[in-house]
Amino acid sequence: MQTKNEQRAQCMEMISKWQQSGLSQKVFCTDNNIRYNVFHYWYRVYKTEQNVPASFLPVNIKPLAKHDQQITITGQNGLEVRLPFRDQAVGFIKQLLLS
Repeated sequence: MQTKNEQRAQCMEMISKWQQSGLSQKVFCTDNNIRYNVFHYWYRVYKTEQNVPASFLPVNIKPLAKHDQQITITGQNGLEVRLPFRDQAVGFIKQLLLS
């Protein structure tokens, strides 16, 4: 039977493996046969101990060449959002980033 310290160490290692995997939390849990609510509990413990602030990830916004007529927003995890390059889209993005 594991001690509380052993269990904690094992769960912190699980969080580290998830961070290195590049997978979403749900996919990681499914692939590793981990209950999602258990993972989330230990992730909250980890964030509290690491003083990780709850915030948005930084994104890079770069307009593509004029002939493409779209803006691509790329998050740190590689997720891309593409919007048409119009004044309304630029204004919308500006409002999102300022709020």
